[in-house]
Amino acid sequence: MTYDLVALVDEPPSTEDLLAGLAAAGEELGVRAVSEGAVIQLCDDEDQPLVSIELPLLIQVPGEVERMLGTAVGSVTTPAWWVEIRATARDGAREFAERYATTLINRLGGQVWTSAGVRTLTGLATTSEGSE
Repeated sequence: MTYDLVALVDEPPSTEDLLAGLAAAGEELGVRAVSEGAVIQLCDDEDQPLVSIELPLLIQVPGEVERMLGTAVGSVTTPAWWVEIRATARDGAREFAERYATTLINRLGGQVWTSAGVRTLTGLATTSEGSE
């Protein structure tokens, strides 16, 4: 089963922010673009995907995030940038995904919705020791 995260960031992510997230997730991981560049995958040394990251999507309509994720996410100020992250069930994938999301939130502000519930990852270490 996959582990899904949505980083709801307060500022528009720059290329530098996205690259910082990739580096924090795991410098030992391979990176490849799929779906004509709309999705970036982090891969193990056998080129098997561990984490898929969709390009940021601008959400401008008030209440749209709550409609898509449910009321547990609370009130999300718009505009917000939606970055969808999906980890496979493979060992370590969840931690890589959380490190990526944590880096974005620490750099840009916001919160993270996960398939396990809403969390604020701000301030967590960007190593596997800091993931929950």
